Amino acid sequence: MNVLKQPTPNIHRLRPGAQLVRSGLTARLAVDEQTKADAYAVRHASYLSGGFIDPRPDGLFFDDDDLKPNSQSVVIYQWDQPVASVRFCTLDLTPGLTGWDEIPASRIFPEAIADLAARLPHNRPARMIELNRLVRHPDYANNTQLVFVLFRFVCYLVTAEGADMMLSCVRRNHTPFYKRMRFGYVDGPRRYAGVKFETNLMACPESQFDMIRSEIPMVSADPATRLSYAPLLEGKPVNVFLEA
Repeated sequence: MNVLKQPTPNIHRLRPGAQLVRSGLTARLAVDEQTKADAYAVRHASYLSGGFIDPRPDGLFFDDDDLKPNSQSVVIYQWDQPVASVRFCTLDLTPGLTGWDEIPASRIFPEAIADLAARLPHNRPARMIELNRLVRHPDYANNTQLVFVLFRFVCYLVTAEGADMMLSCVRRNHTPFYKRMRFGYVDGPRRYAGVKFETNLMACPESQFDMIRSEIPMVSADPATRLSYAPLLEGKPVNVFLEA
């Protein structure tokens, strides 16, 4: 089945004001059609509630980048209900690596991305991961814990992927949070692809990754938890928190 033609989103209306708890919270990498549809459904609900997109008949929001080999999404579930998602787009400038030489940010801020890549201290091709489509279902729009849960998997995956830098195109009102996460302003504002808002390009180098984990315990994970996340890369569900 082609999810872009015949998706079956598995999203239900959540109780307004509901709060996340540690139990029942799982994550899955969107490698199968259903999980991809869940990611697109949460995106659509989130952006539509903010007035950032026009409604789509199928209730899903996706773009061409979702079909590229350098793009993957993580979906967070509460008791099997999809409640949040984030997409990772990897820019890897290794010669001969097809489909990894472009990310959304490099189309919007081409000069800035090229400059960042050239300034990286490693004697090898740059590898940078852009975080985008970071969304919560509107019933959880004010739940800040859920944002930290998303960044918990951000920190896990950028390390697993060996990223030199994290990038994000950030809305103005979200800038303070990203500064807390040790992202610095690079360029902007410019209109982001597919949505009705402008963003600033922000970046966080690898040298700051450990500092983020030490300063914000919620986004960190102990060795046992990190080990339990390994099946995520195979498309299997994992518990966000290890629980007795």
